[in-house]
Amino acid sequence: MAPSRNPDCRNRLVAIDGPVASGKTAVGRALAKRLGWRLFDTGIMYRAATWQAQRKGVHLDEEDSVAELIRASEFHLSPRTDADSVEMDVFVDGDNATPHLRQPQVESGVPIVAANAGVRELMVAIQQSQAAQGCMVVVGRDIGTVVLPNAPAKIFLDARDEVRARRRAAENKAIGSESEVLRAIRRRDARDQGRVASPLSHSSDEVWIDTSDLTLEQSIDIAEAIIRERIPGIAIDQSTPTTRRS
Repeated sequence: MAPSRNPDCRNRLVAIDGPVASGKTAVGRALAKRLGWRLFDTGIMYRAATWQAQRKGVHLDEEDSVAELIRASEFHLSPRTDADSVEMDVFVDGDNATPHLRQPQVESGVPIVAANAGVRELMVAIQQSQAAQGCMVVVGRDIGTVVLPNAPAKIFLDARDEVRARRRAAENKAIGSESEVLRAIRRRDARDQGRVASPLSHSSDEVWIDTSDLTLEQSIDIAEAIIRERIPGIAIDQSTPTTRRS
């Protein structure tokens, strides 16, 4: 990826939160490309932790054992080498976990690991250290409330349950029918909002955007306008093509 168009990266951070399939990753990716920044999708950390526990044979419901394993594991983030990519790969104990993060068993297991308070504490520390580099769009479910509460631009993307289910089912046919995905999304929402450690919530200083009836391009443009207002003087390349929604 080319160097940032905004060389002074101190506190140049955008926090994007939202429930599953709200469009946060697609919007975040497009914004990162326009800004010439990195995209840090913090969800890959919890997926990598899930993959690590599964490959080591640790039962995900054994919270202390999972947290102990993750504490003893080495997590490393590395920018992708593709010239047009803004994303990062995650390595666990030297192994690239990225190709495994969308496996069905990881998909089904990650809500359990993400609710593990010990794991979240470890992951938040890594995320904060990574984001300290600045010039980064950070995406997740607790970025504006826990990971980066002082980020200058904080956005919360949302959409109606049915819309999110339709998006997710279209994105990955292997995960089931739209009705099955809707049930899964509602279960995940309840788990994310009800967990003790870093629950999914909307802080008062996050700008809330309902993407239900917006195109991806419209969602990106609205988010960009918020960033321009909150972080004056940054350079944004609007010629960057829109990526797929996810």
